[in-house]
Amino acid sequence: MERASLHTARQSALLSLSAEIASALEEDEVCRRVVQGLHEQALGYNFLGIFLLDENSGDRVLRASVGWDGAEPGIRIPPGHGLTERALVEAKLRYTPDVASAPEYVPTFAGGSEVDVPLVIDGRSVGVLCVQSEQRDAFSQSDFEILTAAANQASIAIARARLLVNERRRADEQQALLDTMADLSSALELEHVLQAVLSRAVTLLGVTGGEVAIYEEDSKELVIAASHNIGKDSTGTRLKLGEGAMGVAAATRKPILIPSYSEWTGRSTAYTDLQVHAVMAAPLLIGQRLVGVIASIHSDPQRIFGAEDLRRLNLFAPQAAIAIENARLFTNATRQKQFFEAVVENSPVAIVTLDLAGDIMQANPAFERLFGYTRAEALGRNLDSLITTPETLAEARAYTEQASAAPAAGICRRRRKDGSFLDLEMGGVPVFVGGERYGVMAQYHDITELLRAKQDAESASRAKSQFLASMSHELRTPLNAIIGYSEMLEEDARDRGDATSIEDLEKIRSAGKHLLSLINDILDLSKIEAGRMELLIETVDVEKAIADVRATVEPLVARNGNRLVVKSAEQLGTMQTDATKLRQMLLNLLSNAAKFTEKGTVTLEVERVHDGDGDQMIFRVSDTGIGITPEQMARLFEAFAQADASTTRRYGGTGLGLAITRRFCQLMGGEVTGASTPGSGSTFTIRLPVNSRGARANRPMPQ
Repeated sequence: MERASLHTARQSALLSLSAEIASALEEDEVCRRVVQGLHEQALGYNFLGIFLLDENSGDRVLRASVGWDGAEPGIRIPPGHGLTERALVEAKLRYTPDVASAPEYVPTFAGGSEVDVPLVIDGRSVGVLCVQSEQRDAFSQSDFEILTAAANQASIAIARARLLVNERRRADEQQALLDTMADLSSALELEHVLQAVLSRAVTLLGVTGGEVAIYEEDSKELVIAASHNIGKDSTGTRLKLGEGAMGVAAATRKPILIPSYSEWTGRSTAYTDLQVHAVMAAPLLIGQRLVGVIASIHSDPQRIFGAEDLRRLNLFAPQAAIAIENARLFTNATRQKQFFEAVVENSPVAIVTLDLAGDIMQANPAFERLFGYTRAEALGRNLDSLITTPETLAEARAYTEQASAAPAAGICRRRRKDGSFLDLEMGGVPVFVGGERYGVMAQYHDITELLRAKQDAESASRAKSQFLASMSHELRTPLNAIIGYSEMLEEDARDRGDATSIEDLEKIRSAGKHLLSLINDILDLSKIEAGRMELLIETVDVEKAIADVRATVEPLVARNGNRLVVKSAEQLGTMQTDATKLRQMLLNLLSNAAKFTEKGTVTLEVERVHDGDGDQMIFRVSDTGIGITPEQMARLFEAFAQADASTTRRYGGTGLGLAITRRFCQLMGGEVTGASTPGSGSTFTIRLPVNSRGARANRPMPQ
């Protein structure tokens, strides 16, 4: 029985860990939840850490740990040191039964054993889960299976988190490019345009400052035209070709990365007083002609510029070149035409310029590659008719009309010349000349791969929900057997008068029912997320339902010395709803109120109201307990959320009750809200339509 109980406890802990990992959206949160989840008593691991690989330095960086005194996140282990390197390089689990015999061991304990499990994404090791024991040869095959499963879950979650980061970054890049294009098409003052471009480049790159310089053909010098947060105002500074980072980028017509500027021998004397760490500069070119240079700096020694940073800097370079050329040369309508031609030819995204009728006046090479039409085939054709179907033509024309008056953006589907379709991110801005509307400039970016990645992520989420639902079913069968046998054995023990066995069997039954409740909650949540939860709408006598809930919950409320008060109107009548789910929601709120209140009052108020949405039934549960802060309330309806770690330790719980209550309310066309004052209690209010027939049952809820 003890072995079965231990196995069940481990399965429950692993199930909870899987759900915790799956709900984390950021890398660091994934790492924290893994080590904290494996630190669960049922699993028995006391010393854990997750190291992720720094691609630039090759260091393994500690992102989260449990049990290692003084081990703060950010500790680095360089290549050639530590046992974790073997698992990282070989991409397979490595076990060291006696760390004292391993020369590469970085001492944590005087002796003991260590398991290192690689975190692998797309066949490449990105980190290591490290688990240690003070005892030699402390780990078994069962431990290896548990830790490998946890590492696989962590790898999937980290890959998802990185994908989300990349999607947000690409969206930011496209928005920044769209904003820059809007500035370029409407502003002619050099200072304004350059400061706008530079400010957005600094924000997107995540750097501390930057500069833009103009190249003077006559003097063969660079002149700093815009400066942002580099430690001084460098505007007006002159640099010769080859002088400093910007001078080198100008002379070579190639970008330059300087990881440690203070040690770089080529720095200009004009910048010897600057306290900057890393510098990155790229030439601004129109064709092969040098217009200027854009540079970004960072003062944090931990920040290392890489290829991704340079790619994003180069994304802005053509736009900055066009801005400078436009501001220097644009004096009349002829210059306006030259400006648009420069944008079309040099922009890294597909761009077309349209006249007031929506006909194509110019298209850049990226447009030709994206849609498959040559310029000769596209010029003079109506853009919307060219790249749409009859079914999507009206939607495309609406975008064009909107962009002719103000900047517009959106996701669309367009047709190529060969008949295939593309998922695109579209942006458009109006073009004005001399205060009069001239036409529209539109850009298109292919996001087919991004949408496919998003669909894959959603598919993975559905698979997770289906897995949890299946596992919950698998666990409920043996749990029901355990509970049943414990009840039978308890009856036998009572017949024998065996008081000692009765106490132990009561604990087994209580623990089994608690675990079964947790699994039922997880099953409910998984069904909702997978779109498999159904409503059973029936006529419910509200007063009778309240009396039933009161009889069930009153002993629980009294357990902490509390008093239960029920207030309701005399005639509540009936409602068309799911009686089982209504009862579960009320029990969730009342049991929470009882759990967080001692020697106080728990109140249930029920009223029937009529408002603009029709007849509504209001259920209000309030208490005089510990209360929570507004910040904690904002997280409380999320799955597995608790007010904070100390609350979890003191009061227990999984954080599923309120999440399920909210999902049930939404399924039945209602909502649940909460309000609280720390130290003065909380109030949670369920608002349901009196008639829930026609509610959106069996649909996934928004996360």
